[in-house]
Amino acid sequence: MSKMIELATDMNADVKPVKRGNPARWLACGMVLLSLSVAAHAWVPNAKDRAAAIKAGDFTTYAGQLTAWLNQQVPTDPARITGEKLMALLRDPVFIAALAERQFIGKVWDQPDLGGYAKAAPKNKAFLTWVMSNGKLMDELLLTRTPTEMAGRYDNSWSINAGILENWKQICYAYPESREGLYLRLAIATALRPPGTGNAGVGMAKEQSTPLARFGNFLKAHKNHELMPSFDTLTAWEFTHVVSSGASDQDLVWAREALNTWNPDFRKSENIIGMASQMQYQGSQIPYNNMTCVFAGGGKCGPRSSFGVFINQAFGIPAIGVAQPAHAAVAYRDKDGNWQVALGKGWNVSKLADRAMMSGGEFLERVKERKTNAFANVEHLRWLASHLTARLRIDAVNATVPAIADASKDAIAPFQPSPVAAATEKPVVKPSQPVRAAPGVMHIEGDGFVSIGGISGYGPGVGVLDSFTGGKQVYFAAMSQAGWAGYKINVPKTGVYELTATLAAMNWGQRLYARSFGAMYPVKAATASDVYRQQDALGPQMAIDQDLGTRWAMNLGKEQGWIELDLGQPREISKMIIDERFWERVSRYRVEYMAGDEWKTLFEGGDLGECKKEFPPVTTQNVRLSLLDGKGPQGGPTIWDISVGMVFDGTGWLDAESAPDRSGCWNTTKPLDMYLVEGSQMLWLCAPPQRGLSMKSFELKPKSSQP
Repeated sequence: MSKMIELATDMNADVKPVKRGNPARWLACGMVLLSLSVAAHAWVPNAKDRAAAIKAGDFTTYAGQLTAWLNQQVPTDPARITGEKLMALLRDPVFIAALAERQFIGKVWDQPDLGGYAKAAPKNKAFLTWVMSNGKLMDELLLTRTPTEMAGRYDNSWSINAGILENWKQICYAYPESREGLYLRLAIATALRPPGTGNAGVGMAKEQSTPLARFGNFLKAHKNHELMPSFDTLTAWEFTHVVSSGASDQDLVWAREALNTWNPDFRKSENIIGMASQMQYQGSQIPYNNMTCVFAGGGKCGPRSSFGVFINQAFGIPAIGVAQPAHAAVAYRDKDGNWQVALGKGWNVSKLADRAMMSGGEFLERVKERKTNAFANVEHLRWLASHLTARLRIDAVNATVPAIADASKDAIAPFQPSPVAAATEKPVVKPSQPVRAAPGVMHIEGDGFVSIGGISGYGPGVGVLDSFTGGKQVYFAAMSQAGWAGYKINVPKTGVYELTATLAAMNWGQRLYARSFGAMYPVKAATASDVYRQQDALGPQMAIDQDLGTRWAMNLGKEQGWIELDLGQPREISKMIIDERFWERVSRYRVEYMAGDEWKTLFEGGDLGECKKEFPPVTTQNVRLSLLDGKGPQGGPTIWDISVGMVFDGTGWLDAESAPDRSGCWNTTKPLDMYLVEGSQMLWLCAPPQRGLSMKSFELKPKSSQP
């Protein structure tokens, strides 16, 4: 039994030894063949004899009858076996059905063999009757199972284990829709290539799913419009490179929800592999327990390849791992049906990871061949040759293979599904359902901003995406240096509010900086010692405008300088916020205030970063920040905001943490206390450099108030 299971779950082996079975049984089969030779013309393939063989669980006589009939269709004289005569046979559906049936009987081996399988249970007999009564069904199963590589195809030496029939039967009985069309192809593929028989790699399930569960996983995803449109056009062979994923069913479900939530734009043009390119290239600091951990921890070529194969398969895109010199990459079928290499170099330096002897070029040739009639015609001839009884006739059939292959190489294979329109694509631009906030709670949709922007060398820092489930969402892009979104809010009453946001982040440890304006004093004017290239857009006034999308910047190479604030009139101050926001170019600073005609120190420190200071109250009109030293060779400090007053504005961090298996999915953050002032004011949400974060909405709930 263990050998049966092994064969049922391993279609990657290049060549399987043909199990000849009981010698006495094959001798009996040969005697039946001889006894039928005289009166063979009187017998034709028929349902009655097939049913009797299935009922008895003994295919010896029936196989002999099929063999004799097939031999009679081929000229006895080898000299008369021509390509034209054989092509006529290959176009005959009755001949192909009988050939497929004989091939099917001969390919199922080991304990229990086909006869033993038929005897094992009444449902087995019914299932075999359904399969063996349909020549096209058996033909698709056999052609799908035929190895991609040439080894094993030349001499027709590959095989099918009866355990595969059990896989298929369970799917067939559990899901009646699996008996035709797309779901039939999916069922055949799942039976032949159960979970875990694809590429091995990090993050794979420790205990593999069953074929029945895997089929159900993709059936449900397809009906829910979660898969890519090209899924509808896949052949059974292409499906084998989807359902064989070694990831858990739970991870497959998670991947769809996470990508659809976190960044649904990867669905455009079926660019699912783009998600793998967002993985951080590093040595992971966490164990690779599942595919969630693989993305969250990042990794180099191996983990990125494993995740790339997995994320394509999760969305119904065939994918395999490919080996390259000192590297691992991903190959996948694009929406136009062509196999591409990603996360590495091209096919010219690639080999199939699970078939080390097959080059990338050979793989492309074999895939191209499968799309034409040449593949089916050549394999049918090899099947026929294996069942002929005379050596010269066998040689004559094999001699026609090159010509027939060449003649049919441009004809589309009859089992190749026609491309369809985007049947499984779910409209992503839908109206957002109105949210009913609790009384007194302010609910703000992510796209309700009045200002949005970012700094990035890799494209827009912040953008607006169409949510897969409807409405919009704000996306703080991966690898941006800074991103921000500002919202105008109307606060009904001064006090402390609990801020929560609905966020989605793939990597662990990501967050948003929240900042309100309204409690601290407005600043009349600012002057500075230096401005980057004398650009007004980076002048000192940009650090006092209560806009976290603007900043004051000094020239590169400068590490010392100052900025001075004029409050317009003497005011009492005891609080100060300085926002260097992630640039971290200042290693020593001092803050002073003007007392009479001299500057006096308020406080000083080392690294500036995010500075929030409280100090004994002083009264002054002028405050100065002096930058005394910098970090690194680049220099050129940037200050996004400087604020002073007697009451802190609301500030803090919203952590996008979620349960490990919910990374990338919508998560409501823990409440952050924010002090807000009655009336209209700005609330800003800013992202540090990280791996991409989406926001759907946020809410402000009153916690306490003051007159």
